[in-house]
Amino acid sequence: PVVSGTAAILRQYFVEGFYPDGVKNETVIVPNPSGALIKAVLMNGAQFLKGVDNGANGVTEIKPYDNNQNFGHIALQHSVYLPGKTEVQLTAFDRKVVNDQESRVETIKIDKSDGCTYDKLSVTLVWVEEGSSPGCTRCVLNDLDLTVEMKGTTYFPNGRTTPDRTNSAERVIIGGVNDGDVATITVTANNLQKQWQHYSLVATGCFGGVANRNFENECSVFECDDSEDKRLQNILMGIFIPLGVILLCGCGYFFYKRKNQAGDNYDV
Repeated sequence: PVVSGTAAILRQYFVEGFYPDGVKNETVIVPNPSGALIKAVLMNGAQFLKGVDNGANGVTEIKPYDNNQNFGHIALQHSVYLPGKTEVQLTAFDRKVVNDQESRVETIKIDKSDGCTYDKLSVTLVWVEEGSSPGCTRCVLNDLDLTVEMKGTTYFPNGRTTPDRTNSAERVIIGGVNDGDVATITVTANNLQKQWQHYSLVATGCFGGVANRNFENECSVFECDDSEDKRLQNILMGIFIPLGVILLCGCGYFFYKRKNQAGDNYDV
């Protein structure tokens, strides 16, 4: 339900014209964003988890892209741009086409001139893959490859050091990016069963937007968490209020009996 609801919000973000400036503008609406685009935005902004909480048995360590978390948990603050409310700006390319054995190249420049402070670049490629035969050993029928080159280094997706031949969603995350850095993003049709393939490509980072000002002058939900104190307060109230009522009733009964005894002695 959380993922489905978030996907609906992302579609609304494009359909109502919030992309790319984060402010509703009916002149720049994207009337029919593809499912691949919505999936790409969701997966691109996902954040890695630190472990699996097993309660009394402790926390199991996990790794990026393993079977426990894959791309991580969804996070809208790292997925789209709303001025002053999110960490990143978003650049999207929807329903792009690449021919078999050819490549498409996009260039993106990091721009922190307006205050954005995010230090990562995240790029995700998604395409809709046709169904494979049961028992297949090579199940990707139309294989696209994503690479990102920055400062002389070529980055491969999904934590690998070589192209990914098994998935139809590929993500590259580059940390420590600086203002003015240029990324060259290449999508290559390595091996297609047809002449061409549609795809969606998204990137998030600092692209000229402002910084996230959420909680700028206040603490976060974790820093402000006083639930333990409130629980203790409620427990103490649950104990002492009934005791106080019982004590008050006891005192009232004592003085009532004492008054009646005094009245009886006076009559005698």
